[in-house]
Amino acid sequence: MTAFYSMIVAFILVAVAEFMGVLLRTSLEYGNTILLDVRSVILTLGALFLLASSVAFYIPFVRDRYMIIKVAAEPRGMRRYGAYWGGRKEVYAKFQEPTKKEGIPSLAVTRDSPAMFREKLGLTVTPVIWVSKVPNEDAVEPTRLPYFLEKLKAFLQSADIDKVILLDCVEYLMIENGNQAVFKFLTNLKDLALLNREILLVPVDKNALDEKTLGLLTSALSPISLLEQRERKTKE
Repeated sequence: MTAFYSMIVAFILVAVAEFMGVLLRTSLEYGNTILLDVRSVILTLGALFLLASSVAFYIPFVRDRYMIIKVAAEPRGMRRYGAYWGGRKEVYAKFQEPTKKEGIPSLAVTRDSPAMFREKLGLTVTPVIWVSKVPNEDAVEPTRLPYFLEKLKAFLQSADIDKVILLDCVEYLMIENGNQAVFKFLTNLKDLALLNREILLVPVDKNALDEKTLGLLTSALSPISLLEQRERKTKE
């Protein structure tokens, strides 16, 4: 409670100082040096009380008075975790299954706007990272691979439960960043998937890639048929 009361006092002092500042700008008190000095003292006291409230809030964490419990759930099947590729239709179906039927937390990285993507897959609240050069506050430039990796990493490490990520723009990312950069990006995501109970799904358009690029991409990812086999074994 000390932190709360200190913060209240700090806000009151700042409010009083702001009111005095308004008075100093009027003809009634303009140039009043005494009032100006008093205002400075009040602002200083407000800052000190704000600092005290911050310290009072932080100390219990240092002394382990507050316990932070990470959300966790028993795994559905460790053999499923990893990165998989397949045709767009089958990957979409595999993404919808845990998202809609099982309620597993999911996230999509796609070239479609969030509203368009959710409507296309019959979703309502699934988080979407929109990859686009369109000047929009919801859009992210395709060349910001480190940003994507940090966002996805934060999502994966947010809770110790099963999760699903759909990377629905791998060909576009290759065009904008080059093959090697995207392969490295996928490798990092695959490692994160294994460490953080995640299934990474990557739709691949074979007709959009040359044979060498397709070979490198599919060598880094497992076919989605393997995921289906692992899921069947998990249910047995």
